[in-house]
Amino acid sequence: MAVPPRIPRPPCPTAILTMLVCGLLVASARAAEDAAAAPLRVAALPPVEFNLEEDLFAGEPIADADPNPVPARPPRRGGGPFGAAAPVSIGGFWAAPTAVVGQPATLGMNAQFARVAAPLVPPTDGGPLWIGIGRFGRLELDTTAILPDSRQPVPDQLWLVETGLTHVRPLAGGGTAGGTFLFGSASDQPFAAARDLTLMAIAFWNTPAKNDRDEWNMSLFYSPTSQLPYPLPGLAYAWRPADTFEAKLGVPAAVEWRPDAAWTISAAYFPLVNMNVEARRRLGADWSFVAFYRTDTQIYFLADRIRDAERFYVFDQRAAVGLERTLGGGFKLEALASWLFDRELFQGTNFTSGRTDVVEFDPGLGLSLQLLWRR
Repeated sequence: MAVPPRIPRPPCPTAILTMLVCGLLVASARAAEDAAAAPLRVAALPPVEFNLEEDLFAGEPIADADPNPVPARPPRRGGGPFGAAAPVSIGGFWAAPTAVVGQPATLGMNAQFARVAAPLVPPTDGGPLWIGIGRFGRLELDTTAILPDSRQPVPDQLWLVETGLTHVRPLAGGGTAGGTFLFGSASDQPFAAARDLTLMAIAFWNTPAKNDRDEWNMSLFYSPTSQLPYPLPGLAYAWRPADTFEAKLGVPAAVEWRPDAAWTISAAYFPLVNMNVEARRRLGADWSFVAFYRTDTQIYFLADRIRDAERFYVFDQRAAVGLERTLGGGFKLEALASWLFDRELFQGTNFTSGRTDVVEFDPGLGLSLQLLWRR
């Protein structure tokens, strides 16, 4: 059967995306100027919470590992349940072409991504926070391979465009409550139809334990572009027996250990197969070594899919090493080399069953470069 010709996809509305990202960058700069008058509040600004599966081939750790840890730092309080990302990051990823299993084709990848977050109102010491969020990602699949069941070409470009907000509100007794809501499109033709729209919603409530050092974390997570596209409750106990060790026992689960001033070792897990294990070591005042193992899942709605509930998955496992360089002003540059394996594309209504159009391709090298601003 003849393979249908690849039809060029219409470009993403880049003008709108540029306005969104630039607007939030301007808001970030203004927030930084406001911070000069309130340094204590900015220091207390919590990490911005994102979907665990939004890494877009970057090297951002799930755990909020401090690149300059000190053993006596106080335990973190008041964050959301699903890990943290830098308020501003922009970067790209490239994976060398490798052979597609069972087809006379190769498959290479490249991606560009950006994340921006900024306070929507001037932050006040001890008051609630309203943080605006913008996310953009473009993944290109450079291949002549076809989806074996539908006999359609593998999509050449996949887009993620989302905006939303995070709210964190202090509660009486030392607890916090809040949530994150993101809305947009994850598709090969962004915003082409209402069925291609997606959202991510998190609600969380944290309350101190009786010993006033530990904490109970309760949450509810939902995203139709997650491995389990159903509302998922979370319950974890944040155990902090020492200033150098913290563990979240439950779902989501995480652990962070700082054996000395140079090392930070962390791990995190969220159902179904979202796993991240990372080690960081300071190499002087401006350099850090980074190594991690991670599972990576990108999930999209194809515009021409037959069933509304069907999703397109891009999955791999990866091990990476690299360096992070402090540039000053809160900016860092991170360069990573990754080995990608267990790589596949497929369609299905969920991650575990009903898979069709499975395309497997060989392991290979990946390189990424990312600029981050961490306040």
